[in-house]
Amino acid sequence: MSGLYPKMLLYLGSLFAVIMAATILFVYISGNRQIEQEWLARSRTLNRMAFEALYASLSHGGGQEGNRQVIARLEEIGVSTEVRVVRGDPLIQPSGQVDADALDDLERRALSGEEVGVVQRERGQSVVRYVTPIRMEAECQRCHQAEVGTVSGVISTQVALGEYESAVRRRRDVLLLVVGGGMLAFGVLTFHVLQRLVIRPLQAIRRGATAIAEGNLDHRLSVATGDELETLAQEFNYMAERLQASYGQIAEEQNRILAAIEASRDAIWISDGERRVVTVNSAMERMLGQDRAQLLGRTCHDVLRLRDPSGTSICDRACAFLDDPAESSRIEGYVSTERGAIWADISYGRITDADGHVVGGVHIVHDLTEHREIEQLKDEFIATVSHELRTPLNHIKGFATTLLQTDVEWDAVAQQDFMRSISQEADRLTNLVDKVLHLSRLETEGLLEEREWWQVGDIVDGALRRRRDMTVHHTMVLDLEPDLPAIFVDGREIEVVLMNLIENAVQYSEPDTSITIGASVEEGEIVFCVADQGIGIAEEQQDRVFERFYRVESAKHRAPGTGLGLAICKRIIEAHNGRIWVESVLGSGSRFFFSVPLQSIA
Repeated sequence: MSGLYPKMLLYLGSLFAVIMAATILFVYISGNRQIEQEWLARSRTLNRMAFEALYASLSHGGGQEGNRQVIARLEEIGVSTEVRVVRGDPLIQPSGQVDADALDDLERRALSGEEVGVVQRERGQSVVRYVTPIRMEAECQRCHQAEVGTVSGVISTQVALGEYESAVRRRRDVLLLVVGGGMLAFGVLTFHVLQRLVIRPLQAIRRGATAIAEGNLDHRLSVATGDELETLAQEFNYMAERLQASYGQIAEEQNRILAAIEASRDAIWISDGERRVVTVNSAMERMLGQDRAQLLGRTCHDVLRLRDPSGTSICDRACAFLDDPAESSRIEGYVSTERGAIWADISYGRITDADGHVVGGVHIVHDLTEHREIEQLKDEFIATVSHELRTPLNHIKGFATTLLQTDVEWDAVAQQDFMRSISQEADRLTNLVDKVLHLSRLETEGLLEEREWWQVGDIVDGALRRRRDMTVHHTMVLDLEPDLPAIFVDGREIEVVLMNLIENAVQYSEPDTSITIGASVEEGEIVFCVADQGIGIAEEQQDRVFERFYRVESAKHRAPGTGLGLAICKRIIEAHNGRIWVESVLGSGSRFFFSVPLQSIA
């Protein structure tokens, strides 16, 4: 029994039943006492009537026979059902003499001077016995020798109250019925009033509280009792309005935060106190290669599989996010994704409740893989550039030092050879510096708008002319489609692309092999191709050859260079809205393609 109405019905019903039972019992007992009092009063009256009649009979000399006649007359008219007079010795019965042993307790008590009345049951009906002592009076001394006031006998009357008792009991029953019915009607009315004024408003308030607890903040109470319950309902409605306004502000703030999380370029996820992922943003989905339906509900250990550089699971030792005593911190490690492990920096902050207990955390993941690779490539670049710079500088320094020696005289041919070597090394050094500066300019400033109409053959000839010294040991083959249209490009930059591809082909192919330069129109584009018969490129390296500082590694062949030439080519072609790619089979040479799109064709 959990409802308020059943409880009040039970408690008030029980209380009302007890009160009603006590009232009816009180009325019943009071009625019985009233009946007994009325019976005794009537018996006293009848006893007095019998006494007066017998006394009158005796006063007129009626004697014993006269008493019998009086008694018979009283019984005949229904005044008494039984009357007898007992003298002190005693005198008579209604129909004869009374022995002393025939006296009952009431008569003996009356002979001692006590007036006695009692109600008792005889033969299934109520009777009233009333016994009155007969005292000697002054008039009686003429016939009897006794003192005045002496008890000379008793008058015993017995009245059967069957009909009177029935009438009185009917009156009592009617009274009980009226009282009981009145109390029952009062109880029903009381319950109705309680239900209307108390129970229904409280039930309405309870339903309102339940509705708000379930999230229906638009629910309002309508209670019009004009008392404290109506005031309570009004306060409840005011509370609901304030709660709705506060919830709206919280929802707006939450949406603002979620929008900021979703718009962040960094991967963000939120975990609860049991380390389960409860919120992720789109960047997190992209980083891990999984949608949020696959991520939500899983533990962050299962999602990230975070490992240190040695490959040991960081989460197996302790939770870096919840067990760390610091309020916020950061940790670095390898995060497993669909495309492989990435090196990430994870910064996080704890979410605590009002008591300071940790209930979750906010985590921001910074993918440092590219940054780390760039740093590594920069280190390699610095080492490579240092080596590449040192080599021509050492040569220049050596030849210059040799020429400056005073203890040796060099002939004109030797001096000319030394000077030519110095010039070549200076060109090599200049080429290296130019590439570094060129790539830096392309990344910071982009391609300068110096486009003009160029013939494809002129661009190819310019590139071959500038790389003539490099290609003397290779056979250069031209495969240009006839009647190629002029193109609107930065001819010097396209020439640089061809020069870098030619240089790359020379470095990764053996002498006396051929290098083919081709150009053709294909599907609205002019496609250039530089093909060699070199060592080729492994398939897993082909996607990375256009990255900065990346160089193809081979155990059998290591060409000089900085790894910037193909990166420069990619920047220039992309600036012309073109494409650049490579097709290669390891050990069978490589073919580098780049295209100029249709809108650049005259």
